[in-house]
This record gives sequence, C-alpha cells and structure tokens, in this order.
Amino acid sequence: MKIDMHIHTSYSPDGKVQPKEVLKYARKIGLDAVAITDHNEIKGALKAKRADIIPVIPGIEVSTSAGHVLAYGVDCVIPRGLSVLETIEKIHDCGGIAVIAHPYRFWSGVGEEEVLKVRDAVDAIEVLNARCKKKSNIKAQKLAERLDKPGTAGSDAHVLEGIGKAYLELNCDVSEFLDCVLKAPRTVHGSGRSAWDTVKYVEKAISEWIGRGFKKI
Repeated sequence: MKIDMHIHTSYSPDGKVQPKEVLKYARKIGLDAVAITDHNEIKGALKAKRADIIPVIPGIEVSTSAGHVLAYGVDCVIPRGLSVLETIEKIHDCGGIAVIAHPYRFWSGVGEEEVLKVRDAVDAIEVLNARCKKKSNIKAQKLAERLDKPGTAGSDAHVLEGIGKAYLELNCDVSEFLDCVLKAPRTVHGSGRSAWDTVKYVEKAISEWIGRGFKKI
C-alpha cells in the first residue's frame, strides 16, 4: 500500500484543492490511499472519506502551543493551542494515533527538546516531508531511530501537483492502517525540497503570514 500521509485541502487556510480533486489526482498517480490532514479541521477529511474514490485516513494537523502534531484515525476536532502532551492525549482519547510533524521545521516544528519530553506518549515521527529541507528530514529520521519510533512520510501538499512527492509504503491493507503504521515494516519514498523550492516556500509562508495578520496557522 502506497499512502501519502500528509495532504491539505481547501479546508485548510492555506489549502487550494477540493477534497474530491485530491482523491482523483492521487488515484491517477498510483497512490493506494491518502491521509487528509487539514490544519485544525476534520471536515475536509470526512468529506473525502464519504466520496469513496480511494481509501482515506481521516486526520488533522493540530497546532499545539509548540508546533504541529498529526492526528490519524480520528473523527473529532482536537482543540488547538494545547501543549504537545495534552494534544497527544486528546488524540488518543479520540481513538487515533499521534505523529510529530516535521519536527525540525523552523516555522511549525515542535523541536527536538519537546519531542524528548513526550517520547513515551508519541506514537511516531514524520521522517520524510516533501516540503522540508533534506537536512531536516535526515535529522527527523535520526531522531526516530534514537527513540525507536516508527517513521512516516507525506508530501504536505497544499496544491495538486505536490501530492505524492513523498509517501509511505506498507505491506498491509488500509483497513489495518492504524496498527500497521506502528508495527509493520515500511519504506519511505520521495525527497525534501530543493533550494529553489525553499525560496518559493519562504516567500509563500511570509506572504500568507502577513495575510493572516502575523498569526500562526
């Protein structure tokens, strides 16, 4: 099973693509499933799941007080602004698994120190994010290995063409996803952003930050 575990739709403040279009494109490029992980919102994921085009893992990218945490297999909104540990506990209460998103990203990663504080509670770490620099992804991989945590991968796509730039390959069925992503052998595919992509990313991030009135997502 090839699954892009980090995709945003128009239900994210900075997303551009309708849920159905995400699913059609993912099917076209050969993905077997996707996780829809809008910022602090579950509606896009649930809408995509109901569309029944390809299997969808409902998720949320939750804004904690320190940075972003990915929730998978949830059907409820996780409050934003809580501590990382409180957020993980809420995700578990909702029946999901908690994954640290891009831990070394300057804008929105929770950072290594925070990950170490919650090492016993967190379920996995995103070790390959297509919108992160190669250096950051390598550090995330080493951190996962150091803590003996499973690694995940996703494009962090906000536009159609970004989907599938990074994905996780698992030898299991999507119905077993939550257990599988924690226990099964896996391969991560894809790469981080290039120098030119970094320039575009920073320009976009600053522009959107200004547009939001200097508020974080």
